[in-house]
Amino acid sequence: MKLNLIAEKFIGTANGVYTAYLESVESIKKINDIELTVNGKGDNYDVVHSHTIGFEYILKSFKYKNKLLVSAHVVPDSFIGSLILSELWRPMAKWYLKYVYSRARMIIAVSPVVKTELEKIGIKTEINVLCNSVNRVKFKADNESRDKFRQKLNIKKEDFVVLCVGQIQPRKGIYDFLEAAKNLKDIIFVWVGGRPYGKLTADFNSLTTAVENAPKNVIFTGAVDFDDMPSYYAMADVYFMPSFQENFAFATIEASSVKLPLVLRDNVEYPSSLFTHYLKGKNATDFTEIIKKLFGDREFFKKWQIESDTLASKYEISSYMKQLVSYYKKVADENK
Repeated sequence: MKLNLIAEKFIGTANGVYTAYLESVESIKKINDIELTVNGKGDNYDVVHSHTIGFEYILKSFKYKNKLLVSAHVVPDSFIGSLILSELWRPMAKWYLKYVYSRARMIIAVSPVVKTELEKIGIKTEINVLCNSVNRVKFKADNESRDKFRQKLNIKKEDFVVLCVGQIQPRKGIYDFLEAAKNLKDIIFVWVGGRPYGKLTADFNSLTTAVENAPKNVIFTGAVDFDDMPSYYAMADVYFMPSFQENFAFATIEASSVKLPLVLRDNVEYPSSLFTHYLKGKNATDFTEIIKKLFGDREFFKKWQIESDTLASKYEISSYMKQLVSYYKKVADENK
């Protein structure tokens, strides 16, 4: 089977979409009966799978519509709190998403909620749910990496570290992250990620002020190399993502694979994919109390380490790839 896997350059590299693409490339290369081309320009393919929905994707959809699969990482609400004036152009985004997703033969939704949201905006194309997965050989607890990256960030071995991974934007809950850090001065808070959209980021000026005036126990790394991400998780004790909206946060599953207790906002999207394996709060006060208990109660901490490990076991990459390849074969067989 000849497969063309696509990720357009406009998405950048510091986001979950690019992570999903990278993990797919790495895994597909190990499958003997798939001949993989990455961002190919030719036309001799049995299946084309795109992780992005930009102009190049649209062009390819005219040539490959019956051979085209698209991963749905984005729904209309994904733009709220991410980019400036998103509330104003959300109706246009809704129209665009309906158009581009409908161009494919099959849509792969990254969570059950994504499938529901796409059906709500009127998409009739076949939609299958296949949640993001994690390579548990790569993302694991590692004492050597833990020590090395703590030294890199000037963090002491005995410090308790709370980690967040994501772009710095209102949707990700940055203000509650900073408020919790302010309340817990004996704990180190690390935010891995930057602002790839620059001044197009929602609330840019206020975010700049907040970051510049962050509590002294907060470290911002900026965007980092994907190859270093397992080590950033390894150097932490807790994963804290106060995001207001996520379709299926790749970073959450990566953190669970390293057995970091998960502290997340009480969002409607989570129960269908994260089940009961995470601690949830609604505001900075809730998050402060949860993190304080993880810090001070060893048995409570160990319980939620086990819950994270259980969650990660449900999303191992081998099962994901088996299902994905079955979709490829289905589409390829239809076009023989």
